[in-house]
Amino acid sequence: MHCYRITIFTALFALQVNCADARSIYRWTDRQGQVHFSDHAPGSEFTADELRQPDAARNSSGGLRATETELLQHIQQRAIQQKQLAQSRRLKASREQAEHLKPCIANREKLQASRGHGNYKQYSRYLRNHCW
Repeated sequence: MHCYRITIFTALFALQVNCADARSIYRWTDRQGQVHFSDHAPGSEFTADELRQPDAARNSSGGLRATETELLQHIQQRAIQQKQLAQSRRLKASREQAEHLKPCIANREKLQASRGHGNYKQYSRYLRNHCW
């Protein structure tokens, strides 16, 4: 899913760069009757028609079509949702780890207090099996 998002974003960015750099669009027909479109004027052997010059106001949205803009917004929303989900998972994991460490801390304290007494092995065994 991450590669898909990167690919879409890169394609949309390339489209934006290409649209922003285009000064004029030229149309010409070659000797075989094939119609060509380009942002560069053809050689002197062809007569080209200049179709349009992009407006800065029209390209202020990055030169994206409405469907592309919606797709980009959808991708951005998904990225935000995934970041929030990952953050909540990390928070939940840290809480679970803290809950797991509470008995370990208590048994370490009991182990220190019971050095040389009968419960020493019990606390040591618990720590060895669950905390280390």
